[in-house]
Formats: sequence, structure tokens, C-alpha cells
Amino acid sequence: MTNPYAKTIISLSDAIMSLNSNAKYRYEGADGGDISTLQWLDDTTPISNADILAEQKRLQDIEDAK
Repeated sequence: MTNPYAKTIISLSDAIMSLNSNAKYRYEGADGGDISTLQWLDDTTPISNADILAEQKRLQDIEDAK
């Protein structure tokens, strides 16, 4: 049974994929990851940490408003 009060947390992966659905990357860390360990793979054009964090916040704000 799904908890209707459970809060969805937007991860770094959610934000990266929202900005570039073809991005290849990896990072370490629990609870959504550690952006300081982000590595771009397979010639993926890097996205700035600031842009990723801004997108994560934007998506979280949308989720929180539901």
C-alpha cells in the first residue's frame, strides 16, 4: 500500500535527465548523490552544477506543490 503522505524527493539524476535525457554520467553518494563527484561519460556535454541544482529545486518545488 502506498503512503499518500510520502514526500517524493527529486534526485540529481532526475534533474540531469530533465536537462538532457541522453546524458551519460556517474556520481557517488547516498540520498540522491554527491554533486562534487559527478563525472560526465561518453563525451556528454557537461551541465554546470549550478544548472543541475537549479533544475533540482525547480522540480522539487513542482513536486511539493502537488
